[in-house]
Amino acid sequence: MTSFELSPGVVVDRDSGEVYAMSPGGGVVALDLGTGEAVWHSQDAAKPLAVSGNLLVSQAEPTGPANELAIVALDTRQRGTPVMRSRVELPPGVQPTIGQSMNRSFIAHAEPLETDASVSWEFVERPLQGIAWGPLEVLPGEEAPPVTSAEVAPGAATAEPGAEVVIERGAVRVGLTDGTVTTIAPPSPESFTEPTPVTPSAAAPVETTAPLPGLPEPQFLSADGSHVLISERLGDESVWEKYQWRIFDRSSGQQVGAIRSHVRFLPFLVSGSQVVYVVEPHVHRQGDALVEEPAQVRAIDLQSGEPRWSQPVRDITDREAPPP
Repeated sequence: MTSFELSPGVVVDRDSGEVYAMSPGGGVVALDLGTGEAVWHSQDAAKPLAVSGNLLVSQAEPTGPANELAIVALDTRQRGTPVMRSRVELPPGVQPTIGQSMNRSFIAHAEPLETDASVSWEFVERPLQGIAWGPLEVLPGEEAPPVTSAEVAPGAATAEPGAEVVIERGAVRVGLTDGTVTTIAPPSPESFTEPTPVTPSAAAPVETTAPLPGLPEPQFLSADGSHVLISERLGDESVWEKYQWRIFDRSSGQQVGAIRSHVRFLPFLVSGSQVVYVVEPHVHRQGDALVEEPAQVRAIDLQSGEPRWSQPVRDITDREAPPP
């Protein structure tokens, strides 16, 4: 596997030795996989989806009708020059947004198909709801208000009108030379790995179906399937990097390195002597100070455990609390 999605919006291409990610200020940035240095930047696309030859198939920011998905192909050998633009009309009510909110998300995936690409999508919408009825709280010295027959009895479960979760899926074949769009069979729900319904969450770990013998389980697959990760908790909540990741080559069964992390698992890949992964925004304490870290692609040396490089990426999850 020479190109693959490391996490939503972060695509790795081993042939070019580049990582394509969403830039914090908008657009797509190409990073050198070995050094993390920016190679080129394009404002013509917003979210990388897949690599087909020298073309980076991407989702662009919506600019037309609310239900129109914009697909752009960038030439990675020409510093991200757009060579194809296509627009896909989606069902009414489907909004192909780049970001995800507490109650709505749009997820697109792409797969190369010779000179074309299949683009599958999933739209999930869950109406925000108030808190269900519960026992009435009455202050000392007050009387509970009377309950009429028109009111719902305290503690009874209620269903708000329009509170059903809406899930729609579809797929098209897009010509990467002329932008023609052909509807194809939609993918199975299992092909979408992001959580449904929508919750701000890291990608779920994928356990290997063929674990390496003689090693603890679970064993988590790398994004390209070439390595497995075994995570062990070594510290309590007072320790920031409380987990140890041990990483093994699947073909040889040999350990290639170990690093410490503040989370049990993140989607990862091994490139040479470094492990590369995507970190969500977080806050941690350094001495007496609180340090805010942005979403970022990070590379760690597998032998020393020291950082090699990191680059901030766009955080597409709306982390604001919903209105009361």
